[in-house]
Order: sequence, then C-alpha cells, then structure tokens
Amino acid sequence: MDHEWSRREFLKFTGAVAGAALLPACASGMKKAEAGLGEMPVDANWTPRAASAWIPKGAIGDADDLFKKTMEASTDFSWLSRGDAVFIKLALNSANPYPATSDPWALASLIRLLREKGAGRIMVGDSSGMETVHWTEKEQKGATRECCKKSGLLAVIEENGAEAVFFEEAGYDAFAPLYPNGAHHWEEPLWITSAVDEADHIIYLARVSSHVMGDITSGMKIGVGFLREDSRKAFHQGGEAFYAMYEEINQVPAINARLRLVVSSGTKVLSTFGPDNGHVTAPSHGLVFASEDILAHELLAYGWLLYNRAFETGFLDVGVTGRLTRIRSFINKGFVWYTWDDGFSKTPKIPLFIAGNIYAHPAVMNHMQRRGGRPAGIDWERVNAPEGTEKMTAYINDKLTAAG
Repeated sequence: MDHEWSRREFLKFTGAVAGAALLPACASGMKKAEAGLGEMPVDANWTPRAASAWIPKGAIGDADDLFKKTMEASTDFSWLSRGDAVFIKLALNSANPYPATSDPWALASLIRLLREKGAGRIMVGDSSGMETVHWTEKEQKGATRECCKKSGLLAVIEENGAEAVFFEEAGYDAFAPLYPNGAHHWEEPLWITSAVDEADHIIYLARVSSHVMGDITSGMKIGVGFLREDSRKAFHQGGEAFYAMYEEINQVPAINARLRLVVSSGTKVLSTFGPDNGHVTAPSHGLVFASEDILAHELLAYGWLLYNRAFETGFLDVGVTGRLTRIRSFINKGFVWYTWDDGFSKTPKIPLFIAGNIYAHPAVMNHMQRRGGRPAGIDWERVNAPEGTEKMTAYINDKLTAAG
C-alpha cells in the first residue's frame, strides 16, 4: 500500500496541529468517571498485594538479589511445578530500547529465577506493533524477531537458554477466535495466538510508559500483542470501548487461566507521548515491582508514571509532547488510515482521559466493574527503603489510596 506520507511525517504533522492540544481539556468525561468511581461498591474481600524494590541508579549489575526478593514477595511460586512451561510476554511494540520495550536486565533475572524455581521450557516473545511489523494473510512487512534483536532482548533470550517466539512466524492461521469471559465490548472474536496454549503459565514482563492514546501502557495493555492484526484493527476502531477492549484481552480464558504474575522494571520511564518515543527519565532510584493481581500492578505502574511526569520531566516535555495525548482521537484516526488504508470517518473517537484519580482510568474502571466493585485497598510491600526514596514512596502511596 503506497502513501504520500510516511508514519514519521504523519507524526510531525500531528505536532504541527498540536496547538489544539494546548487548549484546556474537557473535564466532563473525567468528572463523570470519578463520580462513577465514588458510586462503585467496595469489595471488602479484595485487597490485592504488590511487592517492589528501589534500585539505585546505576546499580543494576548488583540488583539481582533485590529482583529475586521482589518476585518472592509478590508470589510464592506454588503455581510452578518442576518442568512446567512458562511463556514470558514481552512489551516489544518496536525495536527501540528499554524503556520503550521490556528491560533486558529484568528479563535475564526473570529467566534465571524461573530456572531456579524449576521451570522447564521457557518461551519469550511477542508480536510487535503495526507501525513496525505490518502483516496480513497475504503479505508481511517488518519482523518482530528483528525488533527483538535491535532492542537487545533477543541476545538475552538466547544467552539464557530460553526460546524466542514471535507470533507472526507461525502464520496467519495459527490464531484461534476467542472471546473474554463474561460481558465484554468485543463485537467480533479476538484472534489470539496459539502460542498461549503451549504454556502452563504466562508472565507479563511490562515496562512503565506513557501512551499517547491510552495515557499509560503497562500490564493491562500488554495483551494487545497476543492479537492477530485484524483484531488489532477492530480494537483501534473501538471508539468509546477502546480502553475496555484492551483490558478485556486479559480476560480471554486461554490467557486468564494461565496468567500468574505481572512484572515491571521502572528503573527508566517513558514519561511523555509513547509508546515508542518520548521523554525518558532515569530517577535516582528506579522501581522494580510485581503482583499476581493485574490491577494492583497497573495502579503501582500508574503511580510511578505520574511521579516521573511530575518530578523527573522538564516543563517543555510535559507542555509539548505531553499534551499531544489531548488529540489522541486524531492521532488514532491517522494511525488507522495509514496502517490499514481506512478512512478517518470509519474510526470512532477515543474518549479523553487525563490522569487524576488513577482508579478512574477507563481500563481500570472496566476491570473493577467486571469484578463487581473496587478493592478495599492495595497491600504494597517494599522489600527495601533506601534513603532518598521517601518522597517517591509517599507520592505513589497517595495515588494508591485515592479511592479510599
């Protein structure tokens, strides 16, 4: 498909029209979301746990023990029997290095820990975003394997004796039509890679990043990589249901029944724009965290993202690239037009959400509504508390308790 514009040129164009993004955001939808949060019942029996460790800047080489302690504080690994197959789902939207993709150090540490705990076959992989890997039944441009190599993750997989799995390599028919459990917003089946059926367990290895359309990309959105390209198009044309649809990917039984742990390395954070480019922060202490509960993980990631926006990102970055999210519908329409040669008019608007109360984010709200209420709280265990992290801890804790 030939276009007069390249994707890069299109993004430059969005910058040229970003004056619209400098206007005050319409707060009515966000106020409605927060009002809905207040009306949601509290599930007194739901207090999900998350564990984390603060990693001093530049100390990754000596942090393997902290990584292990964090994982062991987040799960007892009772779900893992000797010889079980584990699939580590990467965040590999592009070939750009961490934090645009998963952290190579965290991946190496996770593979070694799984081996120590008795895992057998360890598969690691993803299918990259359509701006880098565009494939249909008849043609393919780009390759996830190449993205994995350029990002530095493929070498880690091979050096640690794991198996690299890239979903498009199995072919267009190696996907099954599935639906999420319960009520959902998908009008047609989700075509999910058959790779999930080869694993006894799934672990998400996310990163902490801004997303120009979703505001955040972390544990909940990482499931988009399981989709075949036609399902990704349906998701991008979901309009009002955009956030709910990506949250619901994790509720597909083939995924949900196997998902054991969600892990993130936030030693660096992509604090504006995203998911592939933006301002990168590297605070004095990074946060590595994990949870068996995808909501607890998402909220911890969101709190850390907002801290990095507020205290680690320059005024111009926040005021320019950070505000492009306010024209997310325009960007999404252009993305669909460029990727699938579909007209602007066929892609509905994405509702605007600007982070305030993190529990009011539409994906988080959808998750809680499906469960029938919001959690009574988040049990956040810090395996260390080095000097200089007090302000960071207090800020995140304030965000985690905002729904109380």
